[in-house]
Amino acid sequence: MTQSSPPPSATRGSAPSSPEGRRLPERARVLAPGLYAWLLTVVYPAVQPGVPFVSRAFAFVAALALVAGVFLESERPALGRALGVYGFVGCCLFAWAFAGPAIAVGNVDPVRSALGMLGWVIYAFGWGRSRGSRVPEDSPNVLGGVPLAPRARLARAGLPLVALAIVAALVLEGLAFRVERSEPALFAHAVATACSLLLLGVGSRIALGLGARRELPSAAIRLNAMAPPLTALAVLLGLGLVWAAFNR
Repeated sequence: MTQSSPPPSATRGSAPSSPEGRRLPERARVLAPGLYAWLLTVVYPAVQPGVPFVSRAFAFVAALALVAGVFLESERPALGRALGVYGFVGCCLFAWAFAGPAIAVGNVDPVRSALGMLGWVIYAFGWGRSRGSRVPEDSPNVLGGVPLAPRARLARAGLPLVALAIVAALVLEGLAFRVERSEPALFAHAVATACSLLLLGVGSRIALGLGARRELPSAAIRLNAMAPPLTALAVLLGLGLVWAAFNR
């Protein structure tokens, strides 16, 4: 008795999905929130009356960079991420820079801004997951570099250190709310957010490095590594002192 072969429709239904079909959810995970944030926070102020054409042009180029980056990321990951992250965000920044009074503090809708911020957050997480969980070792998406250390238990001092970094970041955000004037307040919030993110990142790295064995480089190498940031800090401090002296 011979076994009958399954119908062609069942064979097609049980066949594995194509690579292009598997990439579709990953692309949608980045493209949908990116376009959502772009529409709310970039296009809306760019189409307001009186906004220069250059702002609208950068807004249009930002969308092109996002779409091109999402579809190029699977074949050329470096170029795709450069377009989808740096190109898209950079063009959005230029669009905001040339928008003028359309993005002033008094002209921005807080509800629309909050929804747009949520879209930007989901867009960032989407790029973080765009490589998937089953990437072969010979794939161009595999990031090179030093092999990751094996998992280990967090040191006892790690959790208090992370908690201290979180509290310090919240304090910085709270200090920004003490600025009363609208234009300096916007700059203060931006600086406070950047410093808070930097503080959280540094605190996490220090907490993860506690208890691990490390071979420190020589003193000369460490001093050379400290020279550029210390020089930049000294220059900024000098400029601040000059500005304070001329504005008395």
